[in-house]
Amino acid sequence: MSLMRQNIALNKLDDKVAACIYSWGEGNASPVPAYADVLLAADCVYFEPAFPLLEQSLHALIGPSTTCYFCFKIRRRADLRFVKAVKKHFAVQAVEDDPDQHTYQRENIYLYTIKRKAGR
Repeated sequence: MSLMRQNIALNKLDDKVAACIYSWGEGNASPVPAYADVLLAADCVYFEPAFPLLEQSLHALIGPSTTCYFCFKIRRRADLRFVKAVKKHFAVQAVEDDPDQHTYQRENIYLYTIKRKAGR
């Protein structure tokens, strides 16, 4: 947390960005905004029993105009099942225009955007 806060300050983003702890599955907790414009999620897919809580959190945090950049490493089949489950409720698209994509995909790391489906 201290490193995130330091990076926010160094980049002079104090008035636009806040670092906070968010416990999966607890809904929208202060100071998390109701729906942020951009949500960054990295390396969240690693413990299968927590997948339902992570999915609940995505429902709580992704609003009508939110874009979630979701990056994770595929370690086992369950990780792909998580993505398949999320696709039932969200519009999930692979980010394919990243020039570094081939580099990180060699390590089984993938980047997606997750948005709320139209009408939800």
